[in-house]
Amino acid sequence: MSSEISDYGLTETAENYLKKIYTLSIQNEYARVSDIAKHMDRSLSTVTGAVQRMAQDGLLNYEKYGKITLTDKGKEIAINIHYSYSTMRELLVILGIPEEVAIIDACAMEHQISELTINTIKNFIKFTKENQECRRTIDEYLKNLEV
Repeated sequence: MSSEISDYGLTETAENYLKKIYTLSIQNEYARVSDIAKHMDRSLSTVTGAVQRMAQDGLLNYEKYGKITLTDKGKEIAINIHYSYSTMRELLVILGIPEEVAIIDACAMEHQISELTINTIKNFIKFTKENQECRRTIDEYLKNLEV
């Protein structure tokens, strides 16, 4: 994990915590330290420390042994990170990268990409889905890639 500070003023690790809390919150409306630890393969004490720091920074609502929810600020950042991740994963899959590799690579790339680039990629993906000729060209590329 990188300790480099992102455009949001957070480390890559903190961004990953926010993204995980966001995805857990979609399912349950909240997250718990134990769920985060399980899904991120971290110890309870490591997660507790990270959650406490992010709560102090105004990104989370957290009470000891309680539910964890994102503040408006935390949710906005998490949504942007998740959007970047899902866009990069989708592009990599379109390009023929196996899903399991695309997941890993998109997670690394989501922290390093500008909003302009991510929006351009999203527009490209939309175009390729809506344009049959483009889709055929991509399919031909993928067929030749397998050779």
